[in-house]
This record gives sequence, structure tokens and C-alpha cells, in this order.
Amino acid sequence: MTSHRLVLPVLTAVVGSSLSVLAPLAPASAAVDPSAALGLPLGVTASVAGSGAVTTKAFNDFPSQGADYYVLSTGVAGATFPAAPDPDAQLSTDRGADGIADSSSLTLTVSASTGAGCLFVDFALGTEEPVHTYNYSLANPGDSLSITKGDSLAPDYATHVGRGYFAQAGWPAEPKPYTTNAVKYWHHPGDRLDPIPGTAEEPWLAEATALNSVTTRDTARIPLDLSGGDEVITIRVSDALNGDLDSVALLDDVRLGASCASGTGVEPNPVHDGGVIAGIRGVGNALVYDPIPTTDVIERYDSPGNGWRSPSNVPVELRFRWYRAFEGNALNGDMNAWTPIPDADRQAYVPTAGDYGKVLICLVTGVVDGRRYETFPSTGEAGTWYVTTKIANGTFVEGEAPLITGPSDRMAAVGDVLTAQIGHTVPREDTWVWRWYANGLRIFGATGQSLTLSAAQAGKTITVEAIARRLNFDDKPWMSAPYGPIELQEWTSTDTPTIVVDGAAEYGDTVTADPGDGWLPAPDRYSYQWKRNGSVISGATYADYTIRAEDVGVELSVVVSGVKPGFEAVPEESAAVDVLGATMPGATPIVTGTPQVGKQLTGTVTDWDPTGSSLTYSWYAGDTLLLEGSRYLTVPAGAVGKVIVLKVTGRRTGYTPKTVSSAPTAVVAAGVLTVGSPSINGLAKVGGTLSASTGYWGPSGVKLSYRWKIGKNRVTGRKGARQTFVVPRTARGKRITVIVTGTLAGFTTAKRTSAPTAKVVR
Repeated sequence: MTSHRLVLPVLTAVVGSSLSVLAPLAPASAAVDPSAALGLPLGVTASVAGSGAVTTKAFNDFPSQGADYYVLSTGVAGATFPAAPDPDAQLSTDRGADGIADSSSLTLTVSASTGAGCLFVDFALGTEEPVHTYNYSLANPGDSLSITKGDSLAPDYATHVGRGYFAQAGWPAEPKPYTTNAVKYWHHPGDRLDPIPGTAEEPWLAEATALNSVTTRDTARIPLDLSGGDEVITIRVSDALNGDLDSVALLDDVRLGASCASGTGVEPNPVHDGGVIAGIRGVGNALVYDPIPTTDVIERYDSPGNGWRSPSNVPVELRFRWYRAFEGNALNGDMNAWTPIPDADRQAYVPTAGDYGKVLICLVTGVVDGRRYETFPSTGEAGTWYVTTKIANGTFVEGEAPLITGPSDRMAAVGDVLTAQIGHTVPREDTWVWRWYANGLRIFGATGQSLTLSAAQAGKTITVEAIARRLNFDDKPWMSAPYGPIELQEWTSTDTPTIVVDGAAEYGDTVTADPGDGWLPAPDRYSYQWKRNGSVISGATYADYTIRAEDVGVELSVVVSGVKPGFEAVPEESAAVDVLGATMPGATPIVTGTPQVGKQLTGTVTDWDPTGSSLTYSWYAGDTLLLEGSRYLTVPAGAVGKVIVLKVTGRRTGYTPKTVSSAPTAVVAAGVLTVGSPSINGLAKVGGTLSASTGYWGPSGVKLSYRWKIGKNRVTGRKGARQTFVVPRTARGKRITVIVTGTLAGFTTAKRTSAPTAKVVR
């Protein structure tokens, strides 16, 4: 079966839209004027007795024209489609005394001047009354909708024709009143078997109303005889002596025509072979009548291009009835062999368990104002009898892979709990079966939605398979993405390996790694990696190692790890052993220069043995390393009071490195600053500003401070400690000098006083 994608202009409501009532809610006698909402043609007038309201809430094929339609209610019409409906609420508005029936009516008066032969009106019945229940019968009717002409004894034109739509062999018409117990075809909002929007026609809005059930849209055809004057048609909804449960009539698109039914009927265009039933033949999978199978979309029943045609080229509206039969009656055109399916009156139908093993057919009726109803397929039309194959187990058509969740940092370890999360399937699953895997192998006994990680899963990647199950459905599995790997277990204790060597480690010797006996639990085996001066030795991965020529003069160590499935590799490194080489005689370095801060010392080594050795110079003040890598040292301030020693280390392949220290220098003395000659700039008068010029002070980094004097007296406070000085009145007739002090770590503090100014004048 070719898959089809349904694209339907489904009536939807804008989120937050509200019931549009043309006047405030009022007592029953003050119903809203229905004229505009019904689209009354010229010559037709309307009046309402009871409760009526206009709404723009798109619901169950209404409005059938325009942007609004009319609601008659046995309760309060304005409460039928509230702005924010409560799905758990009841309408339950009793407008009369207890036990007294409530009703509302719409009266249409057709003027004789119209000359019309038929009046058409779209309608549906909605109710809070329970449907399909044993406590209602035709003798004990439920809430009802009637459309009558003239007096109450006239025929009811709201009669539900049922299978009378279909002129199949051996099946007479059976018109019945529109009551909750007589109408067998209802569509229930919120049914989990409703086709998913986008895959089948869906007329309902979620939580649009508190009504239990609403019939599909129908059209009443009321014949008119205007030869004797105006005709009066009454549309009435009543609650059949139960004032506590409301019922409503949805009404729209009142129109006139020359005849109720005459001339040639409508038909599906023969080039489309009457259409097909698209979808998976399985319980719970949406089936839908596709009028034009050659297109990718499934044309909607009320679309002008739905594949049906009328002699007058007027768009045809389609109506549906679904039936089931045993496979042996699949080609039997006598409809007495077929059973009508309750509630199956839409373009789409979802088979239930009652359809399992049976074949289905959808009889489609074309409706055009003023023409006969025509139903297809028909046994009278060769090649148009289209029946499904047997309904099999259902198939899950949509779903998603499960998602494994665990610790928030996704670093799951032994003892943690992993949980499988998954969204629902289409159709909805009844339950899930879970299977957990570690590194692709099934974990025995792990069949819940959660898994507590054991030692066996440490270090492994976890996946979970979610299997959707539903009665009369084939199981459908989904596999998750991998989770992990799971953190490995930790050792209770480890040990520090040692290198076993007979005597000193020398070139050509074989040394052995001893892992130690403190590993718990006991490893299955050990891994080894030898290192030279901390760097990995390529290929040296065994317990024994033979010392090579390039190892002479370096440190040799070994890293040992315990190996056990599910446990983290914890490398433990041995203490290093020195590999001995030839003795290096070396030579004693000599330090020249003055051991004073800021002075340069020079290290010299002559006749280092053996020639060609690589020498490294390291300068020390006591145990403190001052400089490494240079023969020259500028004595730092931190060396004051200490002696300086130069250490020289010689290295050469095949020789043991050797370090030789110089004789210590004398104790490092403090450095001597280079001082400048301060002077004073500016005019020595009261209020004038003087500025101290310092001259050059060295070395770089010397910190200078200032202290001004008036005569022999120092100027205290912050004013006397700045580089500039404002002359006060008290200095009149006196001379001013400035003292500049230089300080630097490791150097002797130095002071210099400027020459005095002339006597301060006023």
C-alpha cells in the first residue's frame, strides 16, 4: 500500500481565543440575534426563544461558512465554548425548576416572495447526556434536536437518516430522531484513538468544550410550499425532562434552493476509480479515505477539489460510514452482511480490537444542495467496490529512541542507578519492556526501566532497548544511544614497586621490577613501563630490563599497574636508581670579581676532565639558587651578608655526571648608590612654589624621598615630604633647603641636601 501524507485545512482555534457573544449573557428571553451568524438570505428572518449565542470558536466542522455560527442551548449558550475551558467541568445550567425540561428554539420565517422550494441549514447536536448507554431508549429519549415546519405534528427534518444514505441492496432507510440514544454515530473528543493531526482528518479541538459528545455536521433539507404564504420552520433543542445536563444545537449557513432533491446525483470522478482507503491495515493505525490516490496528499472531504463532481459543477461535500465484515463477505454487496461501526462517521477511522481479522469498507456519500444523495462504492458500479484486507495487529508508526539518564555529571560508577526515559509512540503504547546491554551483550535479569550498575558493568558502555507493547499490536523496539563508559572501580590498596638490582646498576646489568604484595584485590596480572629520567623507554614493557649504553648516567625507574577487569588502571612508579658510568675527574671552578651588591662575578673553569664535557653553571648564596646557566652573576640584593658559591656540573655520555663547587667568596657587602646633587627651582617668596631637582641617582630602581627645611627646622607632615613645596608666611626672611634620600634593597641608604635658597621675601 502506497503511503499517503494527509494535508487538511483543519479548523483550528487561535490560542486564547474566546467565545464571541454579541450581547452579555442574559435570561433566556434575551438571546443574541442569530441573523448575521446564520448568513440569512434575503426574505428569511429569525427569532430566538431561550438561550442563544454567537461564537467564532472553530469546532467539529463549524463554522461551515463565514467566521462564526450560532449556538442554541438548554442551559447558557455562552458557556458552551468558554475562553479557557475546563475539561473536567460540566455545563449543567438548569434554567427552570427541578424536573422541568429546558429548551431553546430558533424560528425561521421564509417569505413567500422568495419563491424558494427548499430551505437548507447546517446543524449538529451536542450534549452532556451519556450516549450509548442502557438507560435510554426510543421510548425514554435523551436530549434531542428537532427541525419542524408548521405545527408540531409535521415531519422532523432533523431526522438522522443513518444507513438510509446508502441505497445498497437489501438495506432500507431507517430514519430516527436526533436524540442521544437514537444517533449511533458520535465522535468523542480526547479519545486516545483519534488520528494524530497531520496523518488523518481531525475535527476536534483539545479541551474546547465540556460537552461529552457532538454529532458530525449534517444538513437539514426542509421543503417549502409558499403558495399559501410564508412558511415557518422551528429548530428546537431540549433536555428531555433533565434540566441538569445541557444540550446544544450548532447551526450555520441558512440558504434557499429551488428544490430539495431533484435531477442527477453527484459521483466520484471515474478517472479516480472512486478513491481508496489509505493507511496501515492494523489495529490502532489510522485509515483514511483518499479520494484521489494519485496525489501525495489526501484531499479533505469538504475541499472543492476532493475528486467528486456534480452536474452543476457545484463543489461536493462528502460524508462517511465505515463498516466491518468477515473476510468471506468482503465482496458481498448486500449491506445486511456488514455491521456499521459505532462512532465511525469521519473521513478517517482507527480500527479497534473489534476489527481484528475483519475487512473494512468506507461508504462515501456526496452531498450537494438540491440533488440526490449518491453513495459509492456500489455493487452496481463495476470495479468500484474497494475493501481493505484483513485488519492485522497494529504497527507503531512513530516513536523515539530511549534516553539513558544517570548522575548529573554523566560520570556513572558502580552502585549508581541509570534510568531510561522515552516519549510516547504513535499510536500510544500500553506498556514498555526494557532490556539492558553492556558492550552489546544482554545483562541477565535487567528488565526494569532502571538499572543499578554492578561491578560487571564497570568500564563498559551501556545501552537499553525499549520495546513498545499494546494489545493487538506487534512489538516495536527502539535502541538508545550508548551511555558511558561506566567508571572503573578503585583498588582497595596498591603498592609502590621497587627495582631489584645486585649491587650498583651498571651498563649491561639486568634489573627486575617487583610490584609489591600490597595490591587489593589481587590483580590478574601486572603491566610494566620502564622510564629513563622520567621519559618512557619505547618497548620496555616487561618485568625485566637490561641496561643500555644510553642509560649510563641517568635515572632509571619503572611504572607498574595492576590489571583486573572493571578496575581503573592506577600506575605506581618506583624510586629511581642511578645508572653508573665512568668517573668524571672534573676541575674546580674559580670565581673572580668583588662580592658586593650590583657588582659582577665571573666563573672560570679550566682543564675540565674529560675534555668535551658539557658544563652547567649554578650560582648559590648559601642554599639559595641565584642563577643557573651563565658564567656571570650580577650580585643581587638578597645575597647581602652571605657568601657566594659557584657549582659547575659536567656531563658526558658514558660518564657519571659530576658537580664541583668553587671556594666561597667573601661575605657580600651592601652596594653603594650613585647619588645626585639636589637643587631647588623656583622663586623664594611667600606663596610661591618650589620644586626639588634631584640629579641622577643609580642604579635603576632607587626610591627617592624628600624633606623640606625652613631655616634649621624640618617641615613636618605630608606638605614637607613632597617634591614640590608652597612657601608659607612663616618662612619670610628665612632660607629653605631640601633633603633628598635614596633607598634601594641591598644598597646603603644615601642622603644629600640642596644648597639653600635666598631669604624668603613677601
